[in-house]
Amino acid sequence: MTILADAPLLTPAQIGELASSLDGLHGRVLKVIDRLQKDVEARKKDIASRWKSAPGVSAGDLARFAQNETVAAVRQIKDNSKAELDKMLKEAGPAHARLIAQRPFYDSPVKVLSRAALGDTRRTEYLNQLAYAGPAELGHMAQVAVATQNVPLAAAVLSLLDRMPSKDRPVGPAELAHAMRLDDFLKVQEYIKLGDVRLQGILVAIRTWTAGKSNPLDTVQLAMRESGIDRDLIGGGDE
Repeated sequence: MTILADAPLLTPAQIGELASSLDGLHGRVLKVIDRLQKDVEARKKDIASRWKSAPGVSAGDLARFAQNETVAAVRQIKDNSKAELDKMLKEAGPAHARLIAQRPFYDSPVKVLSRAALGDTRRTEYLNQLAYAGPAELGHMAQVAVATQNVPLAAAVLSLLDRMPSKDRPVGPAELAHAMRLDDFLKVQEYIKLGDVRLQGILVAIRTWTAGKSNPLDTVQLAMRESGIDRDLIGGGDE
């Protein structure tokens, strides 16, 4: 049974814009955290300089005073940064939610091909011309569609294959759709990967800043997911 969702169907260009917004937001978060880290280092340096020596105070006391002030200063910087980082995190959530809401529309090339060329008179003409075609002719037309990258023809053949009993089909609908290598399908897969990685990157960066230490496993997972994005297909990246 098909469950009808109320999410709007976005174009690949619109989905790309959502992924790009998360990509840009990720870059902004990293820049903010870099600025905050520099603030921390500057405060640490200033505190260390002021408690370097003091008449009548032992080296142990100086070190303890410096440590206490450093802890307080770092805590203050982190507390002051919370609102700014929370705002950016809240900005990322809705953008990512809109992005992943497109998965049901683009989770298979068959779905994308079935929507392709809707309203195009060529698809209608192909459907009419092939209405009485047998398995051999449909199989050949599927090959022609792939060889010429004729999307309206492929969509028409897909519709006709869908009407046939599975045992009579000269080629499977999924095989035809995969063979067409539809740009819309392929790009959206990468846009969603990018959005997922950027949201995870934002969460990891903020968590690392808040905790004051990184998790090596998070770093490795992010690197692996990043390497799985086909940049040649969608381009871009953090600036």
